[in-house]
Amino acid sequence: MNAAQKKAMQYGNLINATVQTIQEEQDKLNPEFEKLRDALDRSKVDQIDSVEYVKIQKDFASGTKKYQETLAKLDKGRAPARLMGTHITLVSAFRKYVEACGEMTDSIGDDKKIDRHRFDASEKEQDEAMDKFSKLIQKLTDLA
Repeated sequence: MNAAQKKAMQYGNLINATVQTIQEEQDKLNPEFEKLRDALDRSKVDQIDSVEYVKIQKDFASGTKKYQETLAKLDKGRAPARLMGTHITLVSAFRKYVEACGEMTDSIGDDKKIDRHRFDASEKEQDEAMDKFSKLIQKLTDLA
């Protein structure tokens, strides 16, 4: 295997690991997000069990940290030259997603108080960033 093939393989492994980590975190956090979303929509955040609320806060913080670590790895990744532009845009989209996740985590305050405006805005930002990220992953797949 020549150097270019090796670099392409390593980059492919990085992309696969990134997507897998994102999927695992989303699978873990989505039920908790849905619980918060439902409670916000029904104005029943105060009815969430206190122990469960604290667990959700910790899980969101942990998930955000995992995303930040994944972003750091992706940012350091070395894409083959022909994929460099797409890689840079991909990192940018994922950075926006991670920042929006941090905003959502920060919106989940103590004493069962959620900053609804920040929560809603970060949800919208996450959706937009992940849509862009997904399209770029598809583009990378098509180019590979």
